Order: sequence, then C-alpha cells, then structure tokens
Amino acid sequence: MASIPAFFPPSTPLSSRPIRCAIADGNNFMTTHSLRFRPKQRLSHETALKASVVAAPPVEETKVCTLPTWSEFELGRSPVYWKTMNGLPPTSGEDLTLFFNPAATNLTPNDEYGIAFNGGFNQPIMCGGEPRVMTRKDRGEADLPFYTIKIRPPKHAVNLIFSFTNGTDWDGPYILQFKVLKKWKNKPMSFFNEGLTEELSRDGACAEAIFPDSYVVIESCEIDNLYQEGGDRCKLDFVPGCMDPSSPFYDPLANVDDGSCPLEMDSDEE
Repeated sequence: MASIPAFFPPSTPLSSRPIRCAIADGNNFMTTHSLRFRPKQRLSHETALKASVVAAPPVEETKVCTLPTWSEFELGRSPVYWKTMNGLPPTSGEDLTLFFNPAATNLTPNDEYGIAFNGGFNQPIMCGGEPRVMTRKDRGEADLPFYTIKIRPPKHAVNLIFSFTNGTDWDGPYILQFKVLKKWKNKPMSFFNEGLTEELSRDGACAEAIFPDSYVVIESCEIDNLYQEGGDRCKLDFVPGCMDPSSPFYDPLANVDDGSCPLEMDSDEE
C-alpha cells in the first residue's frame, strides 16, 4: 500500500511540538467529516459518496487550546477533555478517554443516539469515514450528559483529527497531539505515515484503536438504604443513630446504625 502524504506536516521538529487540542482549518478538512450519519446503516465507501454533505463551519486560522480543568469542561466552557490511564500527556500506544460536552457548542444531541465521533490518525482518512456512536454519561436531571469514547493511538500516530456530529450538524475538526517514542522524535512525517499505514492495514485495527467507552449503571450501594432511586450515585447524606424501632433510643431519621442501640440482656444470664 502506498504511503499517504501528511495532512498536517510539522513546521517544527516533533520533539518541540506542544501537546495541544486545536480547531483545524475547515477548508482543509477532508469531506469524510461532512457525511450525514445514519445510525442504523453502516456507511460503506459507496454509501458515503452518496450521503448528504453538511457544510463545515468556516475557520480562518488554527485556534490552539490547552487541556482545560475538569471544572471548566463540566461547566461547558470547553467542549473537549481527555484523560489518560497514567495521568501523563497523550502518548502514542497508550489508552485515553476522550470527553465531549455539547453544552459548550451549538451541537444538539440526536434524540436516538446522542452524539457520534468521527476521527482519524495523522489524517482524517486513517480510521475516519464512519462515525461511531459515543457512550452517553448521564449526570442526573439537572445537568446535561457528557459523551465519551476510548482511543488507543497506534505507535506511529502523532495526532488525532476528529469531529462530533448529531447526524446533521458537525462540531470540529479538532486536533489532539500525541507524544511519540523518544527514539522517533526526530523522524520525518513520512516515517510516521508509512508506519501508520502498515499498522492499520491489519483487519480490525481501527476497531481496536477507536472503540466505545464502558458504561456502568449503579444498581445498589454497599451500604443498604443509601441508593437514591432514579439517580446515578449513592447518597452521601449519612445520618448515624439507633435504627432499632423497639429501642428507646430509636432515631427515625437515622440511615446508618452507629451502635447506639443498647443490647438487650438475656434474663437467664442476669
């Protein structure tokens, strides 16, 4: 398979390039990121060519952004957040979770599936082209949900170029830069593109590189009576006290027995 030219050739040595999340020039972004998403239909190459095209928002220059604080992301001041397994910056070959907060954008989640992710490594066509439904993370009735997806960058990936869609409109594209192996820091972009092409030529490689995040529904808490029905977390408003209704020290408001109920003495032992 022939190598593919770099989508974003580095203007500075790779070792000095910052880890960043940036909005790319919409005019240079590949059309695979402007395909209308049909959740119940797998987008083949032929189907993709016939799909409706949504105009990408005009972006005149690259806007560089850094990883926001969780509070900034949670409050809707930044649309993208990421978290690595080891707490270090995003690195090729290391798993990370990508978060999206639609409240920070003009993108309204689809009523059926929410938000879908479309992205590729080094250039949009490398694992891009077919949007993947993201995992919805509910935060209760008062807050809008987040959406997440897992990323396992190939070793030759230097960045991830991605967008989000509700099936009609798009938000993005964004670029997430990866740290590469130390021995490869001064390699040209062609080295990474050729290596990436070989890595992704294996069957199932893209499915292993971009895959759904797990979603665990809390059904009960370790401490009885502390799960709030209809919520997504355990209640933390502990009220210690005697919980034995037959005890003179019974506290009807208590939800955690603190051992204050006096033990009944057996009359035969007195």
